[in-house]
Amino acid sequence: MGGTIVLGIGNRLGGDDAAGTYVVEILNRKQRKAKAPLPTQIISIVIGIDAGTAPESYTSVIRQHRPDLLILVDAANMGLPPGALRIIPPEKIKVLSFSTHHMPLSMFMSYVEEFCGKVVLVGVQPERTDMGRGISKAVRQSVKKLAEAILEGRVAEIPLLE
Repeated sequence: MGGTIVLGIGNRLGGDDAAGTYVVEILNRKQRKAKAPLPTQIISIVIGIDAGTAPESYTSVIRQHRPDLLILVDAANMGLPPGALRIIPPEKIKVLSFSTHHMPLSMFMSYVEEFCGKVVLVGVQPERTDMGRGISKAVRQSVKKLAEAILEGRVAEIPLLE
């Protein structure tokens, strides 16, 4: 079918662990506000899904839509400054610290890649993941920029995690 699906992964009660879900909130809000027709800098409508801590619950949606691009967004401790964004290659996933998931992201990505043109994991470096705390200013600013990059088709500009 084509298009882009963004799965925001994280726990809204865990501070910056909510980075992925916050990106989806921004995407969906921007698309609702953009009355048809969309501005020309926005290349297509993006399906944003708040997957919480269980992205595997959305495999049927992914299989049904068969997106050209599936973007997973999650907080990941990459040893970078708070708010830093990186595309995380599959071979690096196992060595990084992610938020609590029901299924390892590497396993999830391997499973859904047969239904997608491309699967990309964007990690957001958290500042704090304390329960009951809100998203830090650094992560909030970063995910706003990420949402814009997704809507403008500029995800490939995000640096690769070395």
